[in-house]
Amino acid sequence: MTNSFSLLLSRLAVLGLLLMVSLSCSKNDNTVADPKTITDQVLEDPQFSLLKAAMNYADAGDALKAANLTFFAPNDAAFQASGLSSAATIMTMTKEQVKNLLLYHVLYAPVLSTAIPSGQNTVQTASQGVAYLNNTGNGTIYVNSAKITKADLKAANGIIHVIDRVLTPSGGSLLATVQANSKLTFLAAAIKRIGAANTTLVTSLSSTASTNPLTLYAPNDDAFIAAGYRTISAIETASSQTLSSLLSYHIVPGVSLSYQIQTGSVNTLLSGNKLNLTSSNGVLAVKGNKNTTAAIIKTPDLVANNGVIHIIDQVLQP
Repeated sequence: MTNSFSLLLSRLAVLGLLLMVSLSCSKNDNTVADPKTITDQVLEDPQFSLLKAAMNYADAGDALKAANLTFFAPNDAAFQASGLSSAATIMTMTKEQVKNLLLYHVLYAPVLSTAIPSGQNTVQTASQGVAYLNNTGNGTIYVNSAKITKADLKAANGIIHVIDRVLTPSGGSLLATVQANSKLTFLAAAIKRIGAANTTLVTSLSSTASTNPLTLYAPNDDAFIAAGYRTISAIETASSQTLSSLLSYHIVPGVSLSYQIQTGSVNTLLSGNKLNLTSSNGVLAVKGNKNTTAAIIKTPDLVANNGVIHIIDQVLQP
């Protein structure tokens, strides 16, 4: 079950304020100076050279000097694993894009790892996007699909958690995320075609609320073409009822990020029909009832405010 970010952060904010008061009250004439700000610590730590480059490029340093923050800090290995291997690569993005990316790593409350409730929680970031914070209960904590590798580094204005991946900012609703992705134009057309045939489904995909999240296994354009929908026009003239059933079969209630996918079957929004998931040797796949082979998850973990999208290379057949 996913806990509400508003309730979670209100509780964590109180705990965080108590932490900051505790830090400030521990001073005496014999103590060293207060910890440096989040910005200062990042700028001085060599493991954050790419993060430093991003902060400088986006003029985001002042934003990380505000009081009472949590910063999920990707180290250099995290940037490299995400394809941002140099300052030059980072600068292919606009300054606004990089600043939004960095703000997605920020919470407006200082959150110690020990204060994160067990299970999956939704939290609102400084970019106004939703992220999924999961305390697995075995000592591992994830934010979206990034693992916290070093927790609770205290700064004068909050807490730093080092993570092993760069977080991609959520793109609003699931529908908005689909519409913004150049590999999902056929799927976007299918959702539009469904229209009045299933207003409940379209409304669920369009929602920006995080209360009833969904996982969407999204066939890319090549998958639709291979399934017989050769053109966008073919989608636009297809039966809306057929597309409604087909799309419902690609959607699972709740949020399942890539690290949470396990081998087994899961219920879909198409009543009485399940998908078969497999996780083997780092390859994640999903198979429909009538698919000869399983579809491979090509791009996982596109986070939206109301769920997550995994792009797959086949249309799933119920």
